Amino acid sequence: MARPERRFLLPEDGDAGSRIAHPSLRQLYFLWRDKCAGRRAPLRADFTVEELRPWLGHLLILDCVEEDDFRYRLYGTDLVGIFGFDLTGMLVSAATSRIGEKPLIEYRQVRALAAPSYVARSSPSARDYLTMDKLALPLMEGGTVNKIIGAIYLSESG
Repeated sequence: MARPERRFLLPEDGDAGSRIAHPSLRQLYFLWRDKCAGRRAPLRADFTVEELRPWLGHLLILDCVEEDDFRYRLYGTDLVGIFGFDLTGMLVSAATSRIGEKPLIEYRQVRALAAPSYVARSSPSARDYLTMDKLALPLMEGGTVNKIIGAIYLSESG
């Protein structure tokens, strides 16, 4: 069964979360949506470490550092094990030799649209035989997307 490569999920679309295949990502989406509390996107400060604990090893947090780039503030330890490298502290643009161009394009769209992105595809890393599911969620401050929080899991239905 062919799986779509990219989906944008709008919180006002009541069944958006049901289109997320991986149950852990679906739960993260619903937490994010609850934290929106009527806003377009929540603040980073709206999330506690305890709330994010179920996803910590698979979690990524990016700072929006320039108009078209992002820095990995956090790249979960399970992701390091899956993909074979740690991107913490790196600019996404500087990591494209390892991860390809798709993540940079996806993060730019999340920032421009201030909307979540869910992708299910082959990994853009050197291990292209892996299929993964990724959710990227905007965080806003002062009406601007200033961070992206997300998680990556190996696909359950490969």
